Amino acid sequence: MDQILRFTSLAFIVLLLFSCDDSGNSNSKIWNKDGDWGDKDVIENEDAITINHNGIDREYILYVPDLYNGGTPVPLMMSFHGGGGTATGQMYVSDMRPIADTANFILVYPQGLQLDDGGSTHWNSMLASDSNKSSVDDFGFIDALINDLSSSYNIDSTRLYATGFSNGADISFTLGCFLNNRIAAVAPVSGLMLSNPSSNCNPANPLGIMIIHGTLDNSRPIGGIDGYYASIDETISFWSNLNSTSLSPNITPYTADGLNIELYSYTGQDNTVYIEYYKVIDGDHIWLDITREGVNTNQLIWNYVSGFTSNNL
Repeated sequence: MDQILRFTSLAFIVLLLFSCDDSGNSNSKIWNKDGDWGDKDVIENEDAITINHNGIDREYILYVPDLYNGGTPVPLMMSFHGGGGTATGQMYVSDMRPIADTANFILVYPQGLQLDDGGSTHWNSMLASDSNKSSVDDFGFIDALINDLSSSYNIDSTRLYATGFSNGADISFTLGCFLNNRIAAVAPVSGLMLSNPSSNCNPANPLGIMIIHGTLDNSRPIGGIDGYYASIDETISFWSNLNSTSLSPNITPYTADGLNIELYSYTGQDNTVYIEYYKVIDGDHIWLDITREGVNTNQLIWNYVSGFTSNNL
């Protein structure tokens, strides 16, 4: 926990997925999957649950499938919205509830706080700097959220996963660094890792990692942002070294949603694919459609991350 708290004053670049406000929030129950949410405003986190961390009420939306009976430990999947977004918006964009219904895992959509100056919602995913816009302890919050859910549900502590979009993808990457003792695999979509990962990220354990990124993403350029974010190539090189994978990937080209996609698979000495990189040619800054052989993005993410446990890395 001490390691987490050392990174509580972190910086980031705010990018919008949805406009948002603070109306409609409530301390309520688990999301009702049987409700008709077609006319709900996605900027409102209805049925949000509240947890207090460091004196601040933090919200999240929780989805527990009917298959869950408490008798068998189940995985936990965390899905993080983009900068300016909401937990509800992320749930609609990356809806994994149907997958949880069949695969029997608990799904949580946490809510980021507004900037210190009252600006957009965000995840504090970067190291401290003079231009720091945020002092929110998001790593501590996520760690506390995992603990709280584990006290109420039979969570398999070896099967904790994270995905997210944009700024939510950024923090998914960073969780692999600073909660590396807990997270088994991550799947960032249209996000980037901290710059200079060899200096800023010192994980003790390997990590299963699935990267989905478009070559025309101007918000999170594939080549990185100097002083803020590493390039995708630098990120892959870093994790390839940590995971002891081949630097010569198997490349599989295919087409989805009218776009050409190149799947780069990096295999370890045990023939496990520790890194998958879906390079979407001409792909923009969105939750990208990488459907392959009839399997959509959300299912591909689950199929990949669910193959990892923190005790087999």
